[in-house]
Amino acid sequence: MKLGFDGPLGRKIVALAAPTVGAMISQTLINNADHILVGRIDGPDSVAGQAALGPALAMLWMVGGSLSAITVGTQALTARRIGEQDNLGAGKVLANSVSISVVLGFLASILFVGLAPMIFPVLSKDPDVQRVGIPFLQWRYAGVMAMAVTASYKSFFDAIGQTKVHFVVAVAMNVINALLNIGLIFGKFGLPKMGVEGSGLASCISSYIGCFMIIAWSMRARVRATYQPYRWSNLLPSLRKEIARLSAPSSLAVIVSLVGFAVFYWVCGRLDSDAGNEQSIFLAATGNIINIFMLVFISCMAYGTATATLVGQGLGAGDHDLAERSAIEAAKIGFVVFAGIGLLTALFPGAILHIWSKDADVINVAEPILRVLGGFEPFVCVALVFIYALYGAGDSRFVMIVELTLHFACLIPLSYLLGLTFGFGMWGIWGAMIAYVVLMAVIMTWKFRLGHWKTIRI
Repeated sequence: MKLGFDGPLGRKIVALAAPTVGAMISQTLINNADHILVGRIDGPDSVAGQAALGPALAMLWMVGGSLSAITVGTQALTARRIGEQDNLGAGKVLANSVSISVVLGFLASILFVGLAPMIFPVLSKDPDVQRVGIPFLQWRYAGVMAMAVTASYKSFFDAIGQTKVHFVVAVAMNVINALLNIGLIFGKFGLPKMGVEGSGLASCISSYIGCFMIIAWSMRARVRATYQPYRWSNLLPSLRKEIARLSAPSSLAVIVSLVGFAVFYWVCGRLDSDAGNEQSIFLAATGNIINIFMLVFISCMAYGTATATLVGQGLGAGDHDLAERSAIEAAKIGFVVFAGIGLLTALFPGAILHIWSKDADVINVAEPILRVLGGFEPFVCVALVFIYALYGAGDSRFVMIVELTLHFACLIPLSYLLGLTFGFGMWGIWGAMIAYVVLMAVIMTWKFRLGHWKTIRI
């Protein structure tokens, strides 16, 4: 592996990745707009609301994120068909992916809206946190179908190289969400003042608006003529089974990952309880750190998604060397870029945290931890680049096995033992996360370099 950069290939990677990164950051800002604006509510609902949003979003992504993992199978198959110059085959992948996401998304929305009052108290026993968190979570669960359907379309457009589509949709959706959040949280623009619950409703509405926008884009004459996705004959049980086979391991990995975050929140709740805090300071601080770090994580995921497209198209065209060089080049560029971003995080953690919270106690707890985490952002990028390269090749099973192993052998037990049993508190919890990230980066780099993924046929 050469240490230098491949200029033409690097520019191609950045051109493909930039809209995807912008789109997913914008989409992530929907959740961060919730967190930031809730933190500006007057009175005790500010801290209670921020403490509620972390567990609520973890439970939301356990459902919506696992369904959105359909992107793995959809993108891998679509990119292969594009590499094989089979546009109609790519259209068939979209048709079957959407059929899965509509059915499962609708059922999940209905089911979990009803289950939210029973699920939320598992992670927080604080009555104030439950009071504001349960209705917020119900509105977010109502938007799960929009999340799943949007994921199907996004992965199709990413795989054919039209990454700007989701970027435009995500930016529009984020602007709408911000305005609705201001209106429904604080009672502006003639809208009712709903507080934390209004934030959940705003996000739900904007998610459906974004979903309808990306569907409308797929109805454009050029897309329909080239890929012909809207034909009944495209609906094939065998293709749906293949999409599900490739996506299921990633879906399970998402659920397992969020179990790890759930343990984080539970341990933080215990720390607040043991410390006798009147407000959930440690829980709110962890929520702020995770929301900030999620911008890094989502950016790396988006960058990795572009890598998956290039790997899939390269394999479809029979050019294994290009597929391999694309992933390695992406990892090198990503490491340098996120080393710079991590340096900024380490130098200015307080300034960053003030965007998310105005509570001094919350900021004081979170600031030193965020400073240290900045140094590990490049490892997050490397891990996700190679994870998505393996997804693009169709090797989602290995990723799932590693996720399961590291969560149950490293992240979950270490966060409990270091945080509670050995008394390291917040440092113990985040020390477990650092160990998890470094191990993931090392294992995924090793697996990709072995090259077994080049022989997978899908």
